[in-house]
Amino acid sequence: MSEEYPFIDGLTETTEADQHCYDELMSHAIPFSIHWENLDDSMKTFQWDSEWEKYIKHRADLFDYEGREKYLPWNLYKDLNVQWIDGYNYTQRIGNCCGHAHKNALKTSNLVNARQTGKMPREIALCIAYGIARGNGTMRMGSGLNLNPMARWSATVGNFWTADFGKYDGGNRASKWRKGSPACANALKTQSIPVYLPTASFDLCYAACAAGFGINIGSGVYPTGSVPNGEGLATPSTWKNGGHAVALIAAYTSKSGRRYVYMENSHGARYAADSLNPNRQHGCWMEEKDIARMATTKYGIWYVNLGELG
Repeated sequence: MSEEYPFIDGLTETTEADQHCYDELMSHAIPFSIHWENLDDSMKTFQWDSEWEKYIKHRADLFDYEGREKYLPWNLYKDLNVQWIDGYNYTQRIGNCCGHAHKNALKTSNLVNARQTGKMPREIALCIAYGIARGNGTMRMGSGLNLNPMARWSATVGNFWTADFGKYDGGNRASKWRKGSPACANALKTQSIPVYLPTASFDLCYAACAAGFGINIGSGVYPTGSVPNGEGLATPSTWKNGGHAVALIAAYTSKSGRRYVYMENSHGARYAADSLNPNRQHGCWMEEKDIARMATTKYGIWYVNLGELG
């Protein structure tokens, strides 16, 4: 690991056990039209089907009509005056990128829902569900996880609250987790509802992000820097090989008609400012060719991360 880029790649290739997590979740998949805000404690996921596509198309049309820039997650965080303990974004300390990408994808859904419902978004503690996923139901902190267990266990035990565990510290506070505790009951109020992408394609990523939903994706290559392009949007300028998870959290169509999705990383504000964000950023805008470069299921199936409104 070079001094120039000190972050640990923490995404693992799919094993037979990881595939079993995917198969188990998909065995519980139901048509989207059956339920949306079902707050019981069962594991649930939605199928990517025609009803889901109708729903996200309707939401995307609404956002386009109202003005897509106001739905960018960083603008929502500011406009809603959200005051999270860990702030809008933060930097990983171990190879727990899969947990960061999961949380960032969930954050998108929660911020958009907050604007629509008036209910402030719950701040999710990063490490707890991540550690449980690594331990297949028991706490095992450390570096390295596949997307499939992350989706499976956050849909099973839920997403734990920062209010119950405190500020992100890389994982030490995860030792406070106890099965059956009040924190576990709280987490079940905010379970994830994964929606697996049928393919890791740009069109599907754009459709979900345009509707205000985030996606946890994993790849063997990812952008580590950006520069503004001719349309004023920061796009990838440097890339790195390594198993890594990032989130796709927004979509945008430029005046010329070019479509982009926004990739959010957990490696600090290392990306250039641009016309949609005047500050150094935690991510950059990706075109179809960039998503095609990253597309793989080697590290698990990409999934939209919806959150229950608990």
